[in-house]
Amino acid sequence: MSVYLLPAGGSPEAVEAIERQLKPEIPGLKRIEAVDDISKPSFNGGGRPVVILAMGQEKHELPGLIDRLVSRNTNVFFLVVSDDVSAKDYKQLIQCGNADWASESGLPGEALDVLRRVTASSSPPSRRPVVVSFVPSAGGVGNSTLAIETGVQIMKRNRRKTDTGRVALIDLDFQTSHVCDYLDIAPKVQVEEIIESPERLDDQLLDVFASRHSSNLVVFAAPRSPLQVRDLPVEALSALFDKVARRFTHILVDLPVAAYAWTAPLLAASQGIVVTGVNTIPGLSQIAGTLAAIRAESPSAEIRVVINRCSFGLFGKIRQTDHVEKVLAGEKKIFVRATSTLIDCVNAGFSMSLSYPSEKAVKDISAIRDFCWGLKPEQRQDLVAAQ
Repeated sequence: MSVYLLPAGGSPEAVEAIERQLKPEIPGLKRIEAVDDISKPSFNGGGRPVVILAMGQEKHELPGLIDRLVSRNTNVFFLVVSDDVSAKDYKQLIQCGNADWASESGLPGEALDVLRRVTASSSPPSRRPVVVSFVPSAGGVGNSTLAIETGVQIMKRNRRKTDTGRVALIDLDFQTSHVCDYLDIAPKVQVEEIIESPERLDDQLLDVFASRHSSNLVVFAAPRSPLQVRDLPVEALSALFDKVARRFTHILVDLPVAAYAWTAPLLAASQGIVVTGVNTIPGLSQIAGTLAAIRAESPSAEIRVVINRCSFGLFGKIRQTDHVEKVLAGEKKIFVRATSTLIDCVNAGFSMSLSYPSEKAVKDISAIRDFCWGLKPEQRQDLVAAQ
């Protein structure tokens, strides 16, 4: 959990006094001048940030502060620090659902007590999930299918290894989503509810949004809206990831071709990135361009290129590998062969990995599963919770 200090009407001397008392107890405390200075939300369970509003003796400004700041930033928890507060103002503050008050004379103890309560109710587990983003280099390259089959195979491995891990597949193509069609399940995510009130996304609502497949893969996808532009703000999408991160060991993300404001932060939060494409000259160029764009954002994730629907020769050798090596020299690549069996499974709403486990293409996809399985989740320790 990130904690910030924001001057909110108090004198410079009062703000410095509050900062002096809190900084030894909260080493990561950072002073900001506006809520917009807060770091971008996390996509791997970082929890919502806390802003300490240093008011000092300017308690008469609290009602206006609640209206213009607290009630409009529901993705942030606010802790007001002042010398006193009226019962009416305190009630209004608490009713916002994302704020509390601590007396200046009770620092640092009262503030730390509030922060511990916030940490206990909203902090993610000490081990974050593995996040793998599937990035299509172009439309129609089979990105969703590969993400689905990889998720199903990870679940199969979990059962075989008697592992308690769980896998979530998040479909972020809100306009042309078709992941649930492939698995013959109904999409349940209501995008408008998340956009309007991210703070309402609790465990119960997350269960309502979850579509469960017979393999135990859990899918979060929205019904298609081809003619409606539906783009989640970064804060709303972060709220979804924060809740999902508490329950799952692996989160697979099916990204759309188009980029959004949340695309780069999401890639930065991923431990693995799978770039998908096909083995044609234009297709390989699109893969190379996508890789260059991703690396320009400097993510620390492990990257794999998956070349889908490949043609194999009579003796099991991939055709046209000279083109691949020329365009994608030095890249770590996984080749997945073309198969009519996949088309039959898509039409029937079956997973190929479950229905035809001996299919050669299933064994090709197992290399993607092994890549995801080998990634290590991040460890974290909350500074406030550790006090």
